[in-house]
Amino acid sequence: MPGWQAFYQEYGEQVEVVVIAQDAQGAEVARPWVEKAGGTYRALLDQHNAVGKAYNVKFVPVGIFVDEEGRLVRSVGSVNIDNETLRGELVEWITTGAIPGAWRDGDKGAKPRALTADEQEADAIFQRAIVLLKQGKREDAIAELKRAYVLDPKNWLIRKQLWAIENPGMFYDGKVDYRWQKEQMAREDEELKK
Repeated sequence: MPGWQAFYQEYGEQVEVVVIAQDAQGAEVARPWVEKAGGTYRALLDQHNAVGKAYNVKFVPVGIFVDEEGRLVRSVGSVNIDNETLRGELVEWITTGAIPGAWRDGDKGAKPRALTADEQEADAIFQRAIVLLKQGKREDAIAELKRAYVLDPKNWLIRKQLWAIENPGMFYDGKVDYRWQKEQMAREDEELKK
């Protein structure tokens, strides 16, 4: 995230940037990515996806912008600090305290929702998979993640954790292969239809 590092260097006195890694395998797997980014901002690990559940996040990366009182000021969603529009809006918010109109308008009608029964069960299975990983029971954890994915197939966090455990080379050996991910998702979606 070199763009965020540069942004933080410029505006770090006025804003707190926190990166939250979401990896079921723990800090030892997430740490090299944080270090590679060279960030001097705070980096946390959300191994159990508490933040994701709180904000109904099923994919990464996302940006969560909160003010000093902890209020959400922009809809949770994708962020690219190198996008000039987003960067300008963020600078406006930081320097003036005014929430950009696009952020206010983008939130119309968006309401938090509770997890469905299948999503709750998928999360419980996901949590069990983390325990199994900690116990060194990799194959059992993979089986649990597959069960969770079937219950909540639109949950990219579950899918990516499963893929990263089964195919670490596609995630941890350099650049992430997004083409492979799309192909994998298509294969899995076809399996679900059967």
